[in-house]
Order: sequence, then C-alpha cells, then structure tokens
Amino acid sequence: MTRQDIASTDSWQPDDACFLSVREAADLLAQGRASAQDLVNWCETAYAAAHSQVNAIVLADFAAARVAASASDLRRHRGQPLGALDGIPFSIKESFDVAGWPTTCGSPDQRNNIAASDAAVVERLRAAGAVLLGKTNVPIGLRDWQSYNAVYGTTRNPHDPTRTPGGSSGGSAAAVCAGMSFFDVGSDIGSSLRNPAHYCGVFSHKSSHGLVPLRGHGIGHGYGEQDINVAGPLARSAHDLELLLQTLAGPDGSEALAYRLALPPCNKRTLAEFRVAVLPTHPLCEADAEVSDEIESLGRWLEGQGAKVRWNVRPDFDAATLWHTYVLMLRATTSVHMDDASFGAALARAATAPAQDHDYAALQFAGAGIRHRHWLQLQQQRATFARAWQRFFDDYDVLLCPAAATTAFVLDEEGEPWQRRLVVNGREQPLTSQLFWAGHSGLCGLPSTVAPIGPGRGGLPVGVQIVAGRFADLTSLRFAQLLEAAGFAFRRPPVSSLTVQRAPAQ
Repeated sequence: MTRQDIASTDSWQPDDACFLSVREAADLLAQGRASAQDLVNWCETAYAAAHSQVNAIVLADFAAARVAASASDLRRHRGQPLGALDGIPFSIKESFDVAGWPTTCGSPDQRNNIAASDAAVVERLRAAGAVLLGKTNVPIGLRDWQSYNAVYGTTRNPHDPTRTPGGSSGGSAAAVCAGMSFFDVGSDIGSSLRNPAHYCGVFSHKSSHGLVPLRGHGIGHGYGEQDINVAGPLARSAHDLELLLQTLAGPDGSEALAYRLALPPCNKRTLAEFRVAVLPTHPLCEADAEVSDEIESLGRWLEGQGAKVRWNVRPDFDAATLWHTYVLMLRATTSVHMDDASFGAALARAATAPAQDHDYAALQFAGAGIRHRHWLQLQQQRATFARAWQRFFDDYDVLLCPAAATTAFVLDEEGEPWQRRLVVNGREQPLTSQLFWAGHSGLCGLPSTVAPIGPGRGGLPVGVQIVAGRFADLTSLRFAQLLEAAGFAFRRPPVSSLTVQRAPAQ
C-alpha cells in the first residue's frame, strides 16, 4: 500500500498509516478524518512492532503524548488549531534538552543530567502544537557513524538490523524510517543528519549554519552557538522538511530583538530549470560503486529531463587543504565537551604528531589543542574556501554528491571510530575518511538536503547529498521535492525485516 493509497481511504491499518508524511497526516487532521490521538496510537503500534529490534526511541512517554494529543484535538474541535503541525507526533535526538528528562549524549556519567527547560527546537515545535513522543538514540559524545552507548544500547537499521542506521542522529533516522514518529530533529557537525538519512532511506536537511538555534543542545552548551554544528529535520518527505524548517528556523533570544528571517526563495518549478553539478566520487574519498553508480544514473536521468548537467566539476580550492582545516576546526570546537583528563591526553598526543599530517587519527588530537592564533589563521583559510563556494554557486544551483562512501555498513562496536576500517570498491580505507563528504560543504556552513535515490544493487538505501549556496536552503529543498515528485521517494522497510505485533489497545 502506498502513502497515496493510505491517504485516500477512510480506514487505515496502523502499521501502514504510521508511514504517512507529515503533510498527509496534517491533511487528515484538517479534514477530520483522523485525530491526533489516532496518530499517536499509530506511532505506538510501530514502536511496539520494532522497538525490541531497532531500539530507536530510547526514552518514550506515550501517556504524556496522548494528553498533548487530546489537547490538540480539542483545539481543532474548537476551530483553533495552532497550524499545520498541531497534533503531529515527533521524536527528538537525545542530545536536545526536554524539561524533566535526562540529556546524556550517551554517557553513563550524565545519567542524572536532568534538563530544567526545553531546547529551543523543542520549544518551537511544542508551541506549534506538535506532540513529543520521546528521545532517539545517539553514540557516546555524538562521535560515531553508529548509534550505540552504555546507557541505551545499540540502534539498528530498520532495512537490515545487522547494519548501522548511521550517527550521530541514527536513532532519529531509524525512528522515522520505522514509522515510530512522523519526524525528528537532529544535529550535524560531521554528517550526523546526512549519513543516517542516506543509510535509512529517509530525507534530511542540514540547514545553513546559524539558521536553526542550538540552545539546549548537548552538555555544557552555555558557551554560545557552536561552530560548524547545525540542527535540522528528518522526515519521510522533502515537503515535510520545508514545513519543519519554517517552524524551526529563525533568530533566538536577544538576536530576535533585531533580526527577522527571510530565506531567498526558489522559484524553479521543474528540474529542467536547474543548473546541476554532479560529483559522484572524489580522489580524496572514493565512493563505492554502489553509491556512485546511483548518483551517476541520477545525473544521466536529469540530463534526459532537460537539466543543465556538468560532470565532476569542483570549486577552485585544494580539497586536501580544506580537509585538513575542517578536521582541525571540527575537533577544536568539540574539545569543549572533553573532560580535563581527555584534553590533557589529547595535548600529549598532539605534541608527537607531524605538523602537516593529514591523517584524521593525528589531526583530531592536534585540533583539540590548537592555540587561538592558529584558530584565527584557520578562519582566514575558511573564508577563502567560502568565497570559492560562492563563485561555484554563481554557476550552479546545486551540487549532487555522496553523503557517505558506502551504503549502511555492518555494525562494528570494537575500538574507537578512527581505528575502524571500511571496504570501498574492494579496498579498505579508514572509516573516518568519510568525513570528507561532511566537511567538504559543512565547513563553510552550506545547506545540504539528502534525498533517497536507491536502493543500490545490494538492496540497501542510497541517498544523494544536494548541496546549495549559503542560505539557499529552499533551493536544495525544492530540488529534493521535485525528485520526490518524480518517484525518488521514501520506501518503507520490507516487512520481513521487522517483526509486526500490535500495540495494546488504549
């Protein structure tokens, strides 16, 4: 049964209806053909069916969700809905604060870190009437492309439970993929929104840096907006991403006294109107043929649709230098979360590393302890990269490239992430080399929408990363929406991958 079939009938099976898009569910609510209570029950049924195997929503409160849903239904009955999101159930990445709930970021030491107030994104969603179901799993310290920790255990990919759903927003993508929630909000500093969407076959949007407030994200977040890191939505439709971005984005706190958000519109109505650069792989981070072939096939198809496609074009900077800068700045900004002992160990390791080493395992320690003067020099380098990107997007509307080098890999919880290997086209490479696809655009704060274009030849989801110019979020989103309309859409996990069982009647 397709989503369209579900939306056009007067009766639903919960294990089907939970896969509706936000927009379709909102239409049902507006037409009085379903209630917010129904939507919560559908999600709880999906949760009961898959939780023991997938383990995506690791803190759930369906009783509180039903109370919020009842309030939403009452508002609709009175003709006073708060907007399109009123009554829509959602989940939130564990690293975002929810008042009265723990925020651990996967660390057992933070089990008793109970949030006093909601994160900004939770505030905004609740003010819009969205119904919070629970929190979704993350790796410890949000530093892995898997989502497991000693507090909440391992999250698995709904398409194949032997494989990762990605990280660090892996629980977010798995919950949306399995129908446990209609959408989720995650964060991304190293592809943490992009690789989970790619691995799980859902849509995600890494917003332009600074667009969505990060207040209430992480532990020890009182120092201000974090460099490189962003928040953004995951959903089963690209149209949902835009609807959610409209709610999430905008200045926060004192900045709201002076600024108003006005994103540049995208007026394109067909794919033929787009100028498209296609980069299926890169010498510094080879993409596996299972991924690059799908991106190449998409590019050829776009040519047939009349789009202006150019192949293997790149901005005019040295990508190796950008990689070096990105890893140093990434680990400098995340060093604020290190305890004193870990920071001291990083300084000791950095003292013995070659100054120009481009290996991630060495750069992560050098980045943690850089001096402020060095940071300012890196800022100047970043400005040079940003100008090159701006020139690039004078000529192209979007860049299509991988979100990760392979499809979802088999779970591997041995050692540290930088010690693991990944097989690409039959050859091993460091797992952390995939951060290239995160930093290539992420260092300069560019928006990236991931849309499903697979499955690949092995049957697992494949996504394409759609990069646009700074603050051209609506451009990458429009491109994804047009792809979705052409059939590049979410596909629910095969029934055989999940054991279906009904939730108890409420």
